[in-house]
Amino acid sequence: MRMMVGRQRRYAALVGVFWLVLLAFTLLVGVLTPATAGSSLPKDIKADDKDAEAIVKVIEAGALLPAKDGTFNPDKMVSRADFAIALAKARKIEPTKPSSATFTDLPSSNYAFPYVEALVKRGVIPVASNKKFAPSEPIKRADLAVWVVNALGLSKEAARIKEPILLANDEDKVPAYAIGAMTLAYRSDRQLLGYRYGRLAAPLAGATRREAAKALYMMMYPPKRGGTIVTAFAAEPAGFNTLVTSSGATWTIDNIIGDGNTITDENGFYFPRMIKRLPSVENGLIKVKPDGKMEVTFELRKGMKWHDGVEVTAEDPLFQLKVMQDSNVPIASSYFERMVTKAELVDKYTFRIYLDKVQSNARLGSSVYGYYYGWFQLPKHVFEPLYEQAKKTGDWNRFVQEVNNNPIMAGPYKFKEYKQGEYVLLEAFDGYYMGRPNIDRIMIKIIPDSSVINAAVLRGDIDFGRYTLELRDALKLANEHGDEFNVTFTPTVAYDSIALNFWDPNDLSKPHPAFSDVRVRQAILYAINRTAINSVVYSGKAQVANAWITPLHGMREALADPRVNKYPYDPAKAKALLAEAGWRPGPDGILQKDGVKFKFTLLGIAGMNEIEMSEQLVQKMLRDVGIAIDIDNKPARVVIGELAPHRKFDMCWMSWGYGVSDEAADYWSSSGIPSEANAWSGTNQCGWSNAENDRLVAEAAATLDPAKKKDLFARHLALWTKELPHIPLLSPPANHFAKKTIRNFSSGYDNGLGWAIYNWYLEQ
Repeated sequence: MRMMVGRQRRYAALVGVFWLVLLAFTLLVGVLTPATAGSSLPKDIKADDKDAEAIVKVIEAGALLPAKDGTFNPDKMVSRADFAIALAKARKIEPTKPSSATFTDLPSSNYAFPYVEALVKRGVIPVASNKKFAPSEPIKRADLAVWVVNALGLSKEAARIKEPILLANDEDKVPAYAIGAMTLAYRSDRQLLGYRYGRLAAPLAGATRREAAKALYMMMYPPKRGGTIVTAFAAEPAGFNTLVTSSGATWTIDNIIGDGNTITDENGFYFPRMIKRLPSVENGLIKVKPDGKMEVTFELRKGMKWHDGVEVTAEDPLFQLKVMQDSNVPIASSYFERMVTKAELVDKYTFRIYLDKVQSNARLGSSVYGYYYGWFQLPKHVFEPLYEQAKKTGDWNRFVQEVNNNPIMAGPYKFKEYKQGEYVLLEAFDGYYMGRPNIDRIMIKIIPDSSVINAAVLRGDIDFGRYTLELRDALKLANEHGDEFNVTFTPTVAYDSIALNFWDPNDLSKPHPAFSDVRVRQAILYAINRTAINSVVYSGKAQVANAWITPLHGMREALADPRVNKYPYDPAKAKALLAEAGWRPGPDGILQKDGVKFKFTLLGIAGMNEIEMSEQLVQKMLRDVGIAIDIDNKPARVVIGELAPHRKFDMCWMSWGYGVSDEAADYWSSSGIPSEANAWSGTNQCGWSNAENDRLVAEAAATLDPAKKKDLFARHLALWTKELPHIPLLSPPANHFAKKTIRNFSSGYDNGLGWAIYNWYLEQ
């Protein structure tokens, strides 16, 4: 869980002959360069549809035509016969009519016959031993990949690939004949196929007309290579390896130069990256022994390279694990490593770890860098000599400096140059296992002033960013420069809430005079119009939070369980609950009980514009039901470092950033209540203690059964939303922007900029 102390900020007309020449030229080159979708859009495709351009271009090529009513029906399956025709037209392969038919079920009278025969002649469509074509059946995504790869003349390259590398959760479903083609279809220089929900390649599923159009478009207009793109950081990186530093800038850089076991996609699903598959009980890579101990096996992909060209093997993560377990090394975080009791090499590409008890997230591995999980930051052949030397001398300075300042990782880009106070330069890695990134270089400028960054964006000097702009600047960019930039506001797993202290901050042995009563806590949530706050502060871009997790969390299905309580805006209900709790209006309208006014202080962090606006709205809404609050915003170091950990607050505005896989036990157990006995450590700063909840969250963290885990988590959330240790408010958006010239730009909250950066390319 990461406390978010700040959301990183952001002609004169000509006539006559000229226009005739221009029109002729446009018609001539229109088939050569991608066109923006416009009036030729089918009726059921919107202009802002992510595949609008692809659909328009395949229509213009005569490949996939709309229905007579003008609709494209993008979700309809495309038949093998229709895709054969579309592929032949897109590749400009002339139809042919041989004297005899190749397939027994495709006679010469069939409308697709001349196109299929032409593709067979070119070696595009393989001929099965049974001589059946099945023209009316939907074309499988695996077959689509094979046909298109063959049409591109890549069949020999595909034949050399023996193991699928799709970065999908169902790679084991790829039929043997399509392994090479599907692997090439997902490479950075092709991008013929996308993923279905759940990060699935779905090789045996029928392809839709949308998917077929995208594949044909990428075949006709493949990604272009070259160029430099520029972003900006407001802060200087503290180094270049999050093993020994945890600065936000370092995380972002490692997200681009690093890679790992797994990361989440845009929908919050983990998927395998440098490992072949995510370990599970079902696939035999996780085993729980009768004594409760656990072992997890990780299988690495073959042929991956470090940035110096040396192959990645299982000895590398084992070496990093060893370093992280060494108490002499100043590692930023080694929480998971301390639970690993043994690690061993199984073979060149396989290793196994052992734990004394079940940890459901052990399947992911360590989480220490750039949103990735795993141990791929310390290539053994580079850093082992330095490590052994440090062990002998006891001087760890050189080792730490080399690790932090000379990163050698295995991601799509490699570290090239750093000029303090000016920039960091990253360079495309030719040996990246998903294909060399299309864009040559990434320049990260260091600009401490958010207003200067915004001005640079408007001048066109900054090409893309994630949390680079303040929300108000990102909204303005979207509204006023939407023709130049794509600006997105993506959901996150972070949320804003108000922590209510269950205990008197002046004497933590006594219940809080107001907030120890569950009716009061529920009344406060009923009294807050979160939809209005979203509209006023976030222009509707945030999401109302119903609990401490959002729909991007791994337990999203538990969040949707009907047992989870919801609190619509209902000030009348709030007043009734407060009255039931014994609070009555005083002469000034402020509630009072036993001579004590309902007036407390809301602690917050200074300098956070959206939060300060939200606080003022909450103050007004609570005043409307008789609750008076004063707002006291202090520097982050005071709130985070002193007051909140010591539970010195009545109400505290909190902005938490959770990981997609984080366990409730990490935050909401009684053992996590900060106290003098545990040196004021722990995140349960409101002091919520519930024995049933403790049991549920502990059991959930230790189970590997998905259905059981979902039920336990739902029961925990039902308790949490009943007792409300925090008042859940909103999940603010993450803002991202990129010039429209950057194609296939993708950025998320819990996966960063780098997770799909190898697929970006420049429109030239």
